[in-house]
Amino acid sequence: MLNFRLLRAVMKNSGLSRAVWMFLAAFAGCSALLALVEPSVGGFGNALWCCFEAATTIGFGDVPVEGVAGRIIVCVLSVVSIFFLAVLTASVVSYCSELMLARRNESLALFMDRLEHLDELSPEELKELSSKVRTLKGKRG
Repeated sequence: MLNFRLLRAVMKNSGLSRAVWMFLAAFAGCSALLALVEPSVGGFGNALWCCFEAATTIGFGDVPVEGVAGRIIVCVLSVVSIFFLAVLTASVVSYCSELMLARRNESLALFMDRLEHLDELSPEELKELSSKVRTLKGKRG
């Protein structure tokens, strides 16, 4: 299931919202142009559907694009949508990687703090720390 909180956080922290708005503008513009230059499409609603098929690479073919201008518009939108999906995917991966790195660094800082204060730890805390070290050593080994 799509995690909308994750997408919202990615959009907020990566500046991706500009790319989304630009893609939506390109999508609407291509749909409007297609409706104007391609009589076989049969109106703006069908042009939207045709552009959706092109952008998602579904390509059902139920809305025919027969003219050269219409085919160019659909090709341009297809290329734009491929780049947009690549940028979207890269942004999500980058955000998740940075989040994981930040969590790792936070865990490492807490671990280092405990190591610096070994003399203040109780025997139970020392056992817990020792167990964590063995677990980490086993994962790296």
